[in-house]
Amino acid sequence: MRALLALLLVTSAQAGDVERGRALVADRSQSLCLLCHALTAAGDANQGNLAPPLDGIATRLNAQGLRERIADMRRFNPATVMPPFRSTEGLRDVAPTWQGRAALTEQQLDDIVAYLGTLAR
Repeated sequence: MRALLALLLVTSAQAGDVERGRALVADRSQSLCLLCHALTAAGDANQGNLAPPLDGIATRLNAQGLRERIADMRRFNPATVMPPFRSTEGLRDVAPTWQGRAALTEQQLDDIVAYLGTLAR
């Protein structure tokens, strides 16, 4: 029964949408990706340089790897400054309106992963 429920959940989930993902990555009020990352190694004055550039990310990580790191990079690097976009565990100084709420929905995470999957060199 549990396997059937898991199968139903997987088949009913929407696939990530590349265009929605592109918009989310660029949105400085939602995902905040470009506050720390640049889209290309050449950089951009309006994009971050704190974290690695995103170009070619699809050649370094598969969709699952991208998803896991965006969801909670602390699993790979406990000292990371990257926010855990799908976790609310272990956070402090969270604004009351965000307490107990993840920064991204599962669909938004899928959309971002779909877009990042297009970023190959």
